Amino acid sequence: MFKKTSIWVIVLISVVAIAFIATGCAKKQVVKEEAAAKPMVETKKEEAKAAPAPAPPAPKEEAKAAPAPAPPAPKEEAKPEAAARPEEKPAPVDLAGLRIQFAFDDYNLSTRSKENLEKIAKWMSKTPAAKIQVQGNTCNIGTAEYNLALGERRASSAKKYLQGLGVSADRLSTISYGLEKPLAPNTNEESRSKNRRDDFVEIK
Repeated sequence: MFKKTSIWVIVLISVVAIAFIATGCAKKQVVKEEAAAKPMVETKKEEAKAAPAPAPPAPKEEAKAAPAPAPPAPKEEAKPEAAARPEEKPAPVDLAGLRIQFAFDDYNLSTRSKENLEKIAKWMSKTPAAKIQVQGNTCNIGTAEYNLALGERRASSAKKYLQGLGVSADRLSTISYGLEKPLAPNTNEESRSKNRRDDFVEIK
C-alpha cells in the first residue's frame, strides 16, 4: 500500500513538475514573442518618425504666357506701274542712200531695189508717223511726156512693193518728175543710168 502511495506521489510530483516546466516555457515563449514584437513595433514607430515628411509638390509654374505674335510685316504698297517708257525712236534712215535704180526704159524692180525697199518698210514699221513720197525719175532719152509716164510707173512699182510689205497706202504717195530733175548730167550712159531712179523723201 505504501508503495502504491509512493508511486502516485511520484506521479503527481512529476505531473506538477511537467506542468510547471510547461508553464514556464510558455511564459518564456510569450515573453520572447513580446520582446520580439516590441522592438519591431518600436522600429516601425521610429521609422515612421524618422521618415521625413514628403516634400510638398512643387508649385506648378504658371503657364508661361505665349509670346505675343509678331505684328505682321507691313505690306509693301503696290508700286505704281512704271510709267510706260516712251518708245525709243529708231535710228534715222538714210532715204537718199536707199534710192533704187532701173534699167533703160524699164520699171521692174531688181533684187537690189527690193532689198532697199525692205529696209524702208522696216524703218516705217518702227516709225508709225512716218510718211514718204516716192519720186520717179528718168534720163533724157525720149520725150518729156513719155518720161513723165515712165517715171510714174517706176514710182508706182516701188509703192506697190512697199504696200506688199505692210506699209499702208495712206503713208505713201507718188510723183513723177520724168527728166526734169537729173541727178547727174545726161552726157553719157554712165550718168544717164544714175538718172533712171526712184528717190524717197519723208514728208509731213
